[in-house]
Order: sequence, then structure tokens, then C-alpha cells
Amino acid sequence: MRDIKLAAAAWSFHDQKNAGKCDIFRYMDLVKYRYHLDTADIWSGFLPTLEDDFIAKVAGDLRDKHLTLVNLCVDGPYVWCDDAEERAAHKALMLRYIDAAEKLGAKTIRVDFGGPKGCTEHNMPEEAFDYIVNTYRDYAHICEDKGMKIGPENHWGWDLFPEYLEKVRDAVDSPAYGQLYHIDHFADEPERGEEVCMSYAMHVHVPPALTVLKSKEVIRRMEKQGYQGVYSVEYYSGGPLELERIDWHLATLREYIAELRLEGLDQPVTSDYIARLYQGIEFTPDVPNTK
Repeated sequence: MRDIKLAAAAWSFHDQKNAGKCDIFRYMDLVKYRYHLDTADIWSGFLPTLEDDFIAKVAGDLRDKHLTLVNLCVDGPYVWCDDAEERAAHKALMLRYIDAAEKLGAKTIRVDFGGPKGCTEHNMPEEAFDYIVNTYRDYAHICEDKGMKIGPENHWGWDLFPEYLEKVRDAVDSPAYGQLYHIDHFADEPERGEEVCMSYAMHVHVPPALTVLKSKEVIRRMEKQGYQGVYSVEYYSGGPLELERIDWHLATLREYIAELRLEGLDQPVTSDYIARLYQGIEFTPDVPNTK
């Protein structure tokens, strides 16, 4: 088995950020010195400006701490909006994020399809599909030249539908286009969603609660098929125990990886130590995932 890398998604610290206790530099201190990681997974909410001087300062701190930016997770701009002027503004801003990602040494960038929030129907118009495909082609062409990958995350809007994830992937048809696979989060067809996302995952977010108990088998399957990316814990419930629960979340994944290293990747996971500890307990997040 390869040396599997873990990360802690910056979104996991959103309550610390909102309380004024954690900015981008504090985040990098935490992942390096508290969680003993050599990776960063930066959420755009921790970048209050994309001005050159600020991005250069962040890039310098990443270098000083020997941190690799495995993902820049961009909220704000997304690909499709109904209004043409708004679409153009989102694209212009996204191009600035791609430029910033290159300066920060990012390996992957996440930007979403768009579509109705809380979307529960297959209602993507042909016009939107064509625009989404052509825009990702533009982004992927830029990113390929810069050694980065770019793509959506299955976490809201049309990104939640495996049908659309598959159709857009096939139409974009670029080695620089990838999927940020958010484990166990689809509007329908979860088994199809798993297969589609695993087939071209560039990065993985592991949310807490019940998903953690499934993640050992997800990691086994992905490692067996040759995934070379990073697994990033994403604690999204907030609250006063964010830092402690990220400790727990990382420790659980480290335990799973140690078990897989001992057991091998050939057989599906049937039962494991962590799952038995929590057997019979129902988990519900403190608050819904509103990321």
C-alpha cells in the first residue's frame, strides 16, 4: 500500500473563523503543528482577498511550513447562473481563483456546476449543460498547462446527480477534469454515484458521523483501483468542539488506514474495530450540512 495522505478541510474550522479565532495563517498552524499534516485543503472563505500581496503571503507561509495545497475549494463563483451577466461575472472571478491557485501551488480546484439549491429533480436545461461543459473545458485547458485539475463536488445543486456528473465528465473529456468526491452525498442513485465519482476522483472529502463508518471500505476500493490523491476530513457541524472533533476524525481515518495496511486490499471490509465500537448508535449531525 502506498503512503496515504490525509488533510483537514478548512471548512471544518468555519465556526472558529466566524468567531474571529482562526484565519488562514492560524489554519496552517493548526494543520502543521496540532494535526501533524503536511497538506492544506483551503476553503475560499479563508481568502478574504485575491490581491497579489496577500496570495504571496499565503504562498510563503505554505512554503515555510512545507505544506502542499492539495485542494482549493471555491465557493462564491460557480459555473451556471440563469442570468448571462452573472455567469460572466462568476467566470471572471473563477479565472482569478485559478490564477491564485497556481501561485499557491494547488494540485486541485473545486468549483461547482450550479443549479437550484435543494435541487431534487433532473431539470438541467440543454443550454445550461452546454455552457457547463464548455466552461469546464476552458478551465481544464488552463489547469492542464499549470499541472492542476479542476472539477465539481457532489454537494449541492446539479452536482448531486450522478447522471449529470457522468454526462459532464464524458463531454469535457480532459485529463485535467476531476471530481471532488464527497462520500455518500447524492440526490439519487448512490451506488452509481460512488462508481462515477471513484472513477475520476481528484480529491476526497470524508464527512463525519455515519459516513466515517463507511469510509474504510471507500478507501479500500479507491486504493485498490489506484487512486493517488488525498483523503480530507470535513467536519461541518461546527460548535465549540471543532478542534477536538477534527482530532477524532483524523484519528479514525488513521486507524482505518493502519487496519487496511495490515489486512490488505483484496477483500471487502466486513467488520472493523471502529464500526463495532459504534454499533447500534444512530448518528445525526448537530446541524445540517449547509456548506
